[in-house]
Amino acid sequence: MKIKWHKRIWGALVLGSLALSLVAVGMAQAAPPHPEDPAQRLQATLSNLVVKKVIDAEQSHRVMLFFQQKDTERKAEWEKMKNMTPEERDAYMEQQCIQRCKKRPDLIKDLMAGAGLSQEQAKALAQEMRPPHGPSHGPGPDGQNPPPPAS
Repeated sequence: MKIKWHKRIWGALVLGSLALSLVAVGMAQAAPPHPEDPAQRLQATLSNLVVKKVIDAEQSHRVMLFFQQKDTERKAEWEKMKNMTPEERDAYMEQQCIQRCKKRPDLIKDLMAGAGLSQEQAKALAQEMRPPHGPSHGPGPDGQNPPPPAS
């Protein structure tokens, strides 16, 4: 039995698209979400801002120290929680949640106070640190869509 040429083409197109979609799904699952170390990414961001003359080298150093201090505080919190019983940990986390809800963290104000940056410099740093959002991710934390990437 002989198969007509247009059925062969359609069959090849269907099988090809199926194979291509399976390869794309496999590659998407295999790719790590963030291959870099956060400290290296921060250092690259700060270097980029120094090159653009948004901040100077001294301010870059103060920002690194600011984030190192925040990391040390976070690690101390985890060490404190490790020694708690599950009930104590739940009560502590509930208390921390209530405190966080009363005072929302503001990276720009924290950078201005902790690293001595101006508001424009802190905004530029916060914008550079923000991970890229694709069109499918929706609006950012401030309710605004992210600006289109600069070309």
